[in-house]
Amino acid sequence: MRRGLYCWALLVPFLASIAVSETLLCDNPNVSVRFHQRDIAELTCNAVEQAEALFDQCDLPPLSRPLRIDIVEDLKPGCVALYHCGKDRIEVLEPQKMQARRSPKDAFAFLEITPYFQSVIVHELAHSNFDDAPCPFESCIAADEYIAYSMQIMSLTPQQKAEFVANSDLDRKITRDELSAIILFMAPTLFARKSWAHLSQRNDQCGYLRKILDGTILFDYERF
Repeated sequence: MRRGLYCWALLVPFLASIAVSETLLCDNPNVSVRFHQRDIAELTCNAVEQAEALFDQCDLPPLSRPLRIDIVEDLKPGCVALYHCGKDRIEVLEPQKMQARRSPKDAFAFLEITPYFQSVIVHELAHSNFDDAPCPFESCIAADEYIAYSMQIMSLTPQQKAEFVANSDLDRKITRDELSAIILFMAPTLFARKSWAHLSQRNDQCGYLRKILDGTILFDYERF
């Protein structure tokens, strides 16, 4: 199974072109980045540090397994990044290619490309964090994406978060039933916005994320 930001054909295998020539180890030696341009690799490692700080802040599992991030020039249409479930590998479009693929209707369209790129890295690292989460069903994709979007938004600055909330225009109570896999596939932008609105309404946001990761709270259902 493969999971990725804005890549909703999640169960369809495909080959992505990887044209990289150098490798950079981040400060966390478990994380390596394969790249063309060193400045992009350094941006990526900075995003890894942001993710690690968020994981530590919420007492979530650290990045303890070897993980490779490939900066690529192309991915399946509709994708800007992709986490390969169970393989500890992330593919992410280089910023210039990512910018060309962004939609003005996306929940993060207001971000400049650099903070957006780094937030995408955090999103995909959150997927890797979910890899060992217990799931009583064939897939727990709604819970997985809930955590990934939540961590992506938590990585933003206070001003960026405020703009995200203002653009979402959700000033009512959001229920867990509004965060199903069906909503995710049909309206990913709305799912992202509702995920943050829902989490923001919890008294203990980090504790809530931990309960999702340990399987206490479920978002998904058995498929018939």
